[in-house]
Amino acid sequence: MSFEYNKINAKCMWCKRTKNPHPDFLKETIPTKIFKTKKGRMIELCFSCFEQEKKSFDDDVFKEKLDHKYETMKLLNL
Repeated sequence: MSFEYNKINAKCMWCKRTKNPHPDFLKETIPTKIFKTKKGRMIELCFSCFEQEKKSFDDDVFKEKLDHKYETMKLLNL
């Protein structure tokens, strides 16, 4: 799985980070990857949020979980 580095306008949809938190890479954007959910949404996540969401779920459960979290965040206006 590869994440995109130095992407202009990179922003994690979960944590809202745009800058790389690693002290050696403070001038770089956060590495992100766009995932397609079960409902067809395109969700951009940083590596850290991806690791928290993925854990040990298979691909289908992961995609359903992304949809559920997106809908919850939308309901809460986050």
